[in-house]
Amino acid sequence: MRSSAALLTGCVFALGAFSACALDWDSLRPTAQVDSGVDASDDGGGDEGDGGSDDALDAATDATDASTCQLQLLVNEVQVAGPQGASDEFVELLNLADCAGPLANYVLRYSSASGSNPYPIWTGTTETIEAHGYVVMAGKNFQGTTNLVARFAGDTGNGVLAATGGGVGLFGPDLLMIDSVAYEVITTKTHPFVRPSAAPDGGQAPGAPNPTSGKSIARTPDGQNTNTNATDFKLTATPTPGAAN
Repeated sequence: MRSSAALLTGCVFALGAFSACALDWDSLRPTAQVDSGVDASDDGGGDEGDGGSDDALDAATDATDASTCQLQLLVNEVQVAGPQGASDEFVELLNLADCAGPLANYVLRYSSASGSNPYPIWTGTTETIEAHGYVVMAGKNFQGTTNLVARFAGDTGNGVLAATGGGVGLFGPDLLMIDSVAYEVITTKTHPFVRPSAAPDGGQAPGAPNPTSGKSIARTPDGQNTNTNATDFKLTATPTPGAAN
């Protein structure tokens, strides 16, 4: 800090009082303000001088919010066959989060009614999902287009989701399962995708209803998740792939 004597430039003292004095006001301002010509007396109430810093702060805050927001994905609707046959099938995902995000390295796996080793039917690459949005992965003969992002791997026209029982599970890039649903008739007490994993008495927990041809099983209301397939999913005669149930 400069001494008070150095600030009093051009001052003349007479009888203990100032007779003429010109304070060096620039020396009282931060160096950055002196160099840029910004008036230190500006309190931010106007448009001049401080808009850039406020904009930068807002941008930094938005960037932080975006980096901390995580996708919240659910298997929201499933159809195993339709008017176009066994390959007229789809799985819909719903994002409950307030942010959009990429689906690279997310994996959708299928397991038969007997709880066979789950195998991938879709692996994300460049797909994205919007905040509170939907994406659809489907069989070769599925005719819908709303939010359709991919076709099931290995489907040559015969379909990959069995019509009489099975399940699908969604796995994250960390290989951990995020969500799943198994539909009747399940023939094992240890199906990897039924929720809950077992009934309270240790027996087989019930799956969602079997989605007969042209119908789907859907979380009703949209996005409901009590972690119980039989409660969360209802049979619907009017599938809504890529949109709210």
